[in-house]
Amino acid sequence: MSQSQLAPLLSKQEVCAQLKISLRTIENMVKSGGFPPGVRIGKFMYWSEIAVLRWQQKRFASQESWDN
Repeated sequence: MSQSQLAPLLSKQEVCAQLKISLRTIENMVKSGGFPPGVRIGKFMYWSEIAVLRWQQKRFASQESWDN
């Protein structure tokens, strides 16, 4: 991705909806280091769509590579 083409941003609510988790859960995951921290813009927190996708890939890598 070039510098002139930025990844879409996701609000805290959008991240929670995508992952099907509560706002409190995402806050706890960030606090414990289990999820990338968001970026504050004004009074809202945002995540790069790429950061969320990379977290999902890392989190599910062993499951997806499992071969019975």
